[in-house]
Amino acid sequence: MCSPNNIEELAYGFLAERSSKPKSPTQIRIENGKIKVDEELVEAVFTRREARFPVEKIISAVEALYTRGSAFRETGAFHCALCFMPSGEVLFHVEDVSRHCAVDKCIGFLAKSNIEPSAVGFAVSCRLTKSIVEKLASVGVRLVASKAAPTLQGIQVAEQNGITLIGFARNNRFNIYTHPERIIF
Repeated sequence: MCSPNNIEELAYGFLAERSSKPKSPTQIRIENGKIKVDEELVEAVFTRREARFPVEKIISAVEALYTRGSAFRETGAFHCALCFMPSGEVLFHVEDVSRHCAVDKCIGFLAKSNIEPSAVGFAVSCRLTKSIVEKLASVGVRLVASKAAPTLQGIQVAEQNGITLIGFARNNRFNIYTHPERIIF
């Protein structure tokens, strides 16, 4: 189940996580509850670039999840995700009833916009579970931060894939679980 907004980004994200993309820009449509892409798929290649992120930009990104998240503030029933540049510029913010779909939509925005995932950081409202970290690792994301806790398996996946994993980001502080070298103190 997902929220009915940003469906094109959802499709691009789902494909990117499987190393695929449409051969050319295409129309994404929903038919009988399924997302349809009427285009030949080609391999999506992601390069691994190194970016470093200032502490204050990471904290600001996590705070932006909630300042931008009106559905979350009003109901408490949505997950938020956003991607941001090391400069702190927020590129895309999304809310969804599904934490997985929120992350897929952010990844899809990057894929659709031809922005290298390894050049940006992610902030998410959900726990940093194995499945969430695997999604991010599949496209080369190098940093993810959350107000919530990581799971042991999420930490292990981050360590194995060179991802800086940050949890409990709140009140101007956070815990770094893996790869602190990307953080500028």
